Amino acid sequence: MKLFFSLAPLMLLMVPAWLIISPVNLFASESVPTTLVNRIEGIVWSPERQPVPDIYVELLNDSFSTAGRVRTSSSGRFSFMGMPAARYTVRVLTGGSIYLEYTENIDLVTYTNKQSGQSSSDAVYLDIYLKYDKRKVNVGVSGITAAVFVQQVPDEARRLYQQGVKELNEKNDKGFERIEQALKVFPDYFDALNILGREYTERKEYKKALPFLVKSIEINQRSFSSFYALAYALYKLNHRPEALEAARGAKILRSDSVNAQLLYGTLLRLDEKYEGAEESLVMAKKLAEESPVPEIHWQLALLYNRTNRNKQAAEELKTFLKLKPDAVNKEEIKKLIISLQSENK
Repeated sequence: MKLFFSLAPLMLLMVPAWLIISPVNLFASESVPTTLVNRIEGIVWSPERQPVPDIYVELLNDSFSTAGRVRTSSSGRFSFMGMPAARYTVRVLTGGSIYLEYTENIDLVTYTNKQSGQSSSDAVYLDIYLKYDKRKVNVGVSGITAAVFVQQVPDEARRLYQQGVKELNEKNDKGFERIEQALKVFPDYFDALNILGREYTERKEYKKALPFLVKSIEINQRSFSSFYALAYALYKLNHRPEALEAARGAKILRSDSVNAQLLYGTLLRLDEKYEGAEESLVMAKKLAEESPVPEIHWQLALLYNRTNRNKQAAEELKTFLKLKPDAVNKEEIKKLIISLQSENK
């Protein structure tokens, strides 16, 4: 009799991280005091001063070897933490986009108090403004209409919005009030609606995010970031049919997005539409080859398990543990791998 091992109990222990890329500890050198938390962080902006989500930012050391790589969050943020003092190069990898690649050199310096002998950490913040690649975009004519949404915005609304964005970037919650004031001046202000929806989603205030995201999509149906944030918020609120539709919209707008393919595939799997789920999850896996995402392998393992392909499920779980060796349910997953493998003997 064919045995079936369910991964469902373990699934409840997992915490997805598709929307916000968490800072990673790039170095664990014993020569660096544990009290030091050097960091490099910032936001990637488009030429129109809009955040650029889901794009790789790479950190190179002084020998130009890759020290770390992350994707920007839905609000364009990136962060590297835990590296020793040195000179680094921050590079935005824009392959497949309409932007030129960007690089910038920075220095992290460890400061030592001469009296106490204690060292303090260093932090560098970057606002990175990308430029269009003129070989791909006919700037000034109609070549960027699919990527850029243009509105005639009252000066007062624009001023309030810009001040609000600045305050949010400085971790000042007054930025929410400024941007909402901008919406009182101009209720159809897409940029303001979009950023409020994304910010509330990142802060896990999903119900607050919904009206802003829905209206932003009504105004601009080409906004990937709005569709993706709406899909994620709806998913977290357990409105799965609506989340699936929003995720489908995000995938159509950005088929090259790892996050969009992963979320869409996950929702299809939950809806038991396994063929479509596998297609999206395999595409996410392919897109993430240079910077693997553990959750993709977890979702594929769940899918293969549900479709009686336990040998493949075991392999995906192995890869998951390789990428996430500190998983909270590591021992349970190891036992499950053994069970899945024995079932195929």
